[in-house]
Amino acid sequence: MFYLFLSVLCSVGIAVTFKFADRRGHPTFALFVVNYIVATATALIGSGGRLHIVSDPAPLLFGILMGGLFVWSFFLFMLTVRKLGMVIPVSLMRLSAVLPTAGSILVFAEVPLLRQVAGIVVAFAALPLASKEKITAKTLRPLLHGGLGWGLVLFFSYGITDFLFKVQKETLPGIAPYEFLAIIFFTAMLITATAAWLRRERITPAVLFAGILLGVLNMFSTYFFILALGELPGIVVYPANGIGIILMSTLVGVFLWKERLSVRNGIYIALAAAALVLIA
Repeated sequence: MFYLFLSVLCSVGIAVTFKFADRRGHPTFALFVVNYIVATATALIGSGGRLHIVSDPAPLLFGILMGGLFVWSFFLFMLTVRKLGMVIPVSLMRLSAVLPTAGSILVFAEVPLLRQVAGIVVAFAALPLASKEKITAKTLRPLLHGGLGWGLVLFFSYGITDFLFKVQKETLPGIAPYEFLAIIFFTAMLITATAAWLRRERITPAVLFAGILLGVLNMFSTYFFILALGELPGIVVYPANGIGIILMSTLVGVFLWKERLSVRNGIYIALAAAALVLIA
C-alpha cells in the first residue's frame, strides 16, 4: 500500500499545481510541454540513460500507444467540458475506474474478498457525493440531449487508458518502469508541443517553474502507480487510488484553499474512508 499512497500523494500534488497554474492563467499546452519534457528527462535519469525498450517492438509500440492515449484523454476532457460543463465530465472520469476494476476481475481472474466487494460497491456508490455541485436534471440535460456520445467516449477513454497499465504489467512484465515511462512521456511531449506551436503559446518563466514541478510529480505519480500494480491486485489499486485522490484532494481543499464542505461531502468522506478500510 506504500507505493499506492505515494502515487495518490503525487496525484494530489498535480491537482494543487494545476489549480495554482489555472489561477495565474498559464497557457495549458505550454505548461504540458514543459511537464512532459521534465517527466521524460526524470524517467531517463531513473533508467540510468538506458533505453533497451527501443530494440523491442512490442513494448515500444505499447508505450507510444499509451503516450497518445494520455494526450487524447486530456484533449477529450477539455472538449467534453466545453460541451457538457464541468460536473458531468469530472463525474464520468471518476466513475471510469469501474472499467479497470471490472477488467482485473474478468480478464485477469482476480477474485475479490467479500469485504472488498462491499468496499468497491460503497466506493462507486459514494462518488456522486464527492462533487461540490449536485448532479441534477439541469446538469444531466446536456448529456442526455446530444452529449451522451462524448460522455461515453470520455468514460471509456479514461477507463481503458488506466486498464492498459494492468495489461502491460501482466503481458509485458519484463519492461523496466522508467524506460516505459520515458517512451510514454516523450510521445505525449511531441503531441503537446505540436499543439502548443499551433496555438502559439509561449513558455514564460512562471510556466517553466510550474511545468517543472508538474513534470516531476507526474512522472512519480505514474511510476508509483505502476509499482503498486506490481505488488497489489488491480481490484485493490484502481478503486483505492480513485478514492484516495478524491479524499485527499478534498481535505487539501479544506485546509489549503479554505473550502467549505457540504453535508453530502462530509458523508462522502466517511463512506470513502470506510471503503478504503474494506478494500485494503
